[in-house]
Amino acid sequence: MYKRLKSYAVVLLSAMMFSQSLANGTYAASTGVSDAAVFIFDKLGSIALKSNVNVKLIDMDILEQPSGNILIYTLSYSNGSSNSVAHVDYFSRVTTNGGSVIQGKPITREVTKKIIPPNSSQIVTYYVNIGKSTRLNGTKVTLFTWDFSSQDYQKKLGVFTIPASYSAVVPQGQSKEITMDNLLVTIKAESLQRLKTNGKIYMRVGVSFTNLGKKVLSDTVYKAYLKSAGGSVFDLKLENVSGSFNVQSQEKKTVYYLTEVPSYMKTEQMILQFEQEDETLKIMLPVKSFKLPAVTTSDLAVANYAVKKISIKNNTVEMQLKSASVYSENDSAKWNLEFRLKNFGNKAITLPAYELTVKAAEGFSIPVDSKALENVTLKPLEEKIINLNADVPLELNQGKLQLQWTEPSVDDKVIFPTAQFNIPYSLENNNLMGQEYTVQNRYGKFMVKLVSYQRLPWDDTDQIVTNISIRNTGLTSVQLPSLKAIVKAGMSDQSSSAQIVTTNTQTSLAPNEATEIYVIAKVPYTYSFNQLKIVLQATSGDEVTKFLSMNTSSLNNVIHTISVGETHQMNSLSKKAKVSERRTTTYNENSSNLIYTELEMINEEPRQSKQAQLVAYYKTPDNQFFKAVVSQSITPTSPNGKNLVTIWSKLPQGVSTSDLMLYIGEGIADGKLTDLGGTSTGFINSVKLALTPNTVTVIPHNNLTSVDLFPYNLSVANAAGTITEEKGTLDVVVNYSLSEKEDFEAGHYEHKLVLELIDPYGQSMEKTLELGADLPMGKNKSYLASFNSNFHKILRGGSIRINLYDEFQGHRMLLGGQSYPLTYISAEPKNSNSNGSSGN
Repeated sequence: MYKRLKSYAVVLLSAMMFSQSLANGTYAASTGVSDAAVFIFDKLGSIALKSNVNVKLIDMDILEQPSGNILIYTLSYSNGSSNSVAHVDYFSRVTTNGGSVIQGKPITREVTKKIIPPNSSQIVTYYVNIGKSTRLNGTKVTLFTWDFSSQDYQKKLGVFTIPASYSAVVPQGQSKEITMDNLLVTIKAESLQRLKTNGKIYMRVGVSFTNLGKKVLSDTVYKAYLKSAGGSVFDLKLENVSGSFNVQSQEKKTVYYLTEVPSYMKTEQMILQFEQEDETLKIMLPVKSFKLPAVTTSDLAVANYAVKKISIKNNTVEMQLKSASVYSENDSAKWNLEFRLKNFGNKAITLPAYELTVKAAEGFSIPVDSKALENVTLKPLEEKIINLNADVPLELNQGKLQLQWTEPSVDDKVIFPTAQFNIPYSLENNNLMGQEYTVQNRYGKFMVKLVSYQRLPWDDTDQIVTNISIRNTGLTSVQLPSLKAIVKAGMSDQSSSAQIVTTNTQTSLAPNEATEIYVIAKVPYTYSFNQLKIVLQATSGDEVTKFLSMNTSSLNNVIHTISVGETHQMNSLSKKAKVSERRTTTYNENSSNLIYTELEMINEEPRQSKQAQLVAYYKTPDNQFFKAVVSQSITPTSPNGKNLVTIWSKLPQGVSTSDLMLYIGEGIADGKLTDLGGTSTGFINSVKLALTPNTVTVIPHNNLTSVDLFPYNLSVANAAGTITEEKGTLDVVVNYSLSEKEDFEAGHYEHKLVLELIDPYGQSMEKTLELGADLPMGKNKSYLASFNSNFHKILRGGSIRINLYDEFQGHRMLLGGQSYPLTYISAEPKNSNSNGSSGN
């Protein structure tokens, strides 16, 4: 029994059919290829219908169907007379090799042909239902005309008899010219492949179409079938989901059809059948059949790094797996796959919503997130790089994986894979410090390198800072996207604390131009790791794509040392400066020590500019870090202008200050260098300064002639104390000169000058003075202070001592002291008789 098996194929069939314009043309008629069938029909000769009018049989075919097999035959009429010939005057009958006689009827598209115009030719295709008969050889086509003088009113004009050697199937390796959409097209069965995927067997038929016409062949509606030697018939579906294809004028294009078959089916002597539905008659009509070449077994998978060409809406698109790399994390193999897609068509296309699956040799299928493919559009000749990530269980064989691309199913049909790529096993590169690596993505081609890696304290954590250089190696300028970072330190994901910092506002790179970015993340200071992975992702709205990935074990924490007396050069854009230690001092007290450093920062920009906001830590030889407070000017500095930066931190008693190192760096916040006076969330470009701390000792007294309170200088010329009888106060006058080095910019001056007076009884009294306010600037100035004490009422002279202290954050340093004379002034005597009178 004839049976048409349902096929689960890749895509909707765009079977090739005649267009409406064919209604007035030929129906799959032979048009000039000199093969055996044409030769046979030529030998049958012609039958005369009347004077100068004859007919030839030019084609015959059969299509097996459950409701009865349909035989079609095509007659070519030639009218050489000067009068029209009516078809109604003639008819034909088919006699099967079993003896059945059936009158032929024109197919629906031929019924409009009523006459044969004078001096013209006309081709008409007829059909008959021949029941269960399947053989064409021996079949007869007899031509009749009406003859009312005969008993049955019919007259036999002649017979065409199909010889035993005839076959309607085009032999293997030969082509056939037929008319499609009023275009002459050569069709040839090129190949037959047996494919196995997902545990199923598919047959893949390659058919070439050569358009000999002058217009594009498109919108065809043939249906294609694969017929086995045993008579089973399978629906063939076009390999591309769009279900159609275009063939340009004079172009030859090979298209592929697919169908699923039973694994046990024999694949020798297979036939490709093209059919067309006559919707009015509700029957299928044969178009042409081709004997297929011997079957070959083909591996569906695309070879490593090979190019796969597919068709999307009649546009040829190249697909290529450019790179694959894997690393392990916990129980998973983390794969990164980079694909190149290029549209070679002449129209823009949007990628279908592909479903991606990793196929393992063990039979498992692992779904892959295909979000990177959503709404991807390719303009003509545009190329894009797509990055995909897949997590595969480590227990599976990572060396035999394949990535399958499948378009979503339509009408619950199983879809054949569009492509299946071998995934070459390659461990993720270990990027070495200072070495350039090639990166290509949708934004361009780049050389990237790890410039430096630093791990430094930040509050109660550590910050890791990676400096990455990106150089444009393309021929045109590229616009850098907005970036965010994924940071994995060892097995720990630190992306939540990650930030990307750029030291300039540059967003585009000219050819061969480079820029540097800093990726900062926080880790527990006790956490140790030996592998660092950084992925930079480009963000545009809700779209997130991979820009580059760096993986390194080069985690040498290199912090450049600035030796004593040397200068540190800062090179951030618009903030170039030289930094050097001016002095470091230790304030000693019973409860704690205070380490204090002054840095001199010189602006090396040719314009007035704001200097970098510094962040600082003191480090002891035993790796203890103490966060420091930094004070610096928040106003712009002129070219070659100097800034005084003060840095200090309190240290517990017992912490040695003799071998301290000062770590300084440029503060960052909100993805850029911190504005002066702002709050930093990290720091970059760190160095360590070797210090020369000096512990302050008591300065010998009698030396207040030059007191250094940088940037101020105080010179006490003389001082004198006075006691006025019965007043109870000790008054002191200090004659001084106060100057300031004006070539330095500085932050708020936090030092205080404390004047201590020790009277002859040893009592200590103090005044806290603000330089420039309580002690005005200038030369030959005087300062008057009064001290109260009951003991002063009995003083009659002697000397006082004045000590001057530098007080900073509650810690004091003796600057100097000197003794001065104390003078007693008696009260003026009272006059008791000034207002009295005498009496007698």
